[in-house]
Amino acid sequence: MSDLESALLAAAAAENAAVYGYSLAGARLADPHQLAVARAAYDVHRAQVQTVTGWLAERSSTPAPPAPVYDLPSPVNDPVTARAALAAIEESTAAAYADVVAAAAGPLQRTAALALQSAAVREARWRTTSVPFPGLLGRIGS
Repeated sequence: MSDLESALLAAAAAENAAVYGYSLAGARLADPHQLAVARAAYDVHRAQVQTVTGWLAERSSTPAPPAPVYDLPSPVNDPVTARAALAAIEESTAAAYADVVAAAAGPLQRTAALALQSAAVREARWRTTSVPFPGLLGRIGS
């Protein structure tokens, strides 16, 4: 299996986990604006599952089906912990796209970089601050 195929499979898994995470953590948000933002992000992740599946199909590969349940990065009990979980979910998604960017070339690399950027923006929205290297948190210096 190529590095690109492995990265795409990981991106598909990250997107499926994000869909699950948004459905669970989004339900704990109380502010109507944040609910709308979460719903929009949920829809983006659902669309990205299809996009990444298409990229894999072009390479004669198929992602694993979504799991029935995923571990959230942290417990979600209220709006504050929901925002923290959603920020961590976006960091994980950005990390998956960073790996695709590293392994891809041409138009796929550009599209994956835009997906990484989109995840970083959503992460900053939930975190309320930005990180210096989205998708690489915890990887720098290792």
